[in-house]
Amino acid sequence: MIKIFLAGASGNVGKAIIRAIQTTEKDSFSLVGGWCKEQDEDLGILAGVGPLGIKVSESLEEGLVNSKPDMVIDFTSTVILEDNMKLYLKHGLDAVIGTTGLTEEQLEPYKNEVVKKGLRWAVIPNYGLGIYLVTKFIKEARKFFPFVSIIDKHTNKMANAPSGTAAALAKAASEGKMGEIESKETYPGVLGGKIEGVQVLSQRLPWPGPYSGHEITLARKDEIIKISVEDYTSDIYMDGVFLTARRIKESPRGVFYRSLEEVMEK
Repeated sequence: MIKIFLAGASGNVGKAIIRAIQTTEKDSFSLVGGWCKEQDEDLGILAGVGPLGIKVSESLEEGLVNSKPDMVIDFTSTVILEDNMKLYLKHGLDAVIGTTGLTEEQLEPYKNEVVKKGLRWAVIPNYGLGIYLVTKFIKEARKFFPFVSIIDKHTNKMANAPSGTAAALAKAASEGKMGEIESKETYPGVLGGKIEGVQVLSQRLPWPGPYSGHEITLARKDEIIKISVEDYTSDIYMDGVFLTARRIKESPRGVFYRSLEEVMEK
């Protein structure tokens, strides 16, 4: 039984994780604590599964010390993520982290510390199986399709743009020759931004619920492939999150996974 401390317990993904631990994952994982802005609330009530007798900690560090978890699962916010990660390093904890938006340069010192301390972390922007499969396809297709564009669609409440998922997709699509865009911008930014040379456009609209969508277009002369991945609830991440949590505990010490593909194919 793996003891889990959950940071970001009142978010859409956090609530889904609590529900999963009490149902489909109850034989493998146990919830021992959590932290979010709703201090002293019962985690089960927050998630809609009834009282669990586990209250939200007043601070993240207090919760980690008191609950003595085997692993932290973190779905908080990019704004506080680095402070959280420093605490996980301080207390020598393995971690499954889903909140992203940090650059590779920002993550590098944490990766070095994880290796140095012999911990096991996964810092992955998207735990959905759909994105995992699409990423594998993009890497193969880019050998033949030099043009690529990514549209990142989230609600207007999304904290960052682009999403960590869009950045990861761009990285996957960055290998190989890029098609030349001859158009010149007459209004700054209308062609979107570039991540590792790949065009990315972020769209923020008041979509209902925890909607997220990513549209990838690949093109070569006379042929276009369009792929759309749309997620409507946070439940779709549960398979990837708990698969990763299991693999983390089976992995050699000092691993730092950055994609679900690495986890799946370890």
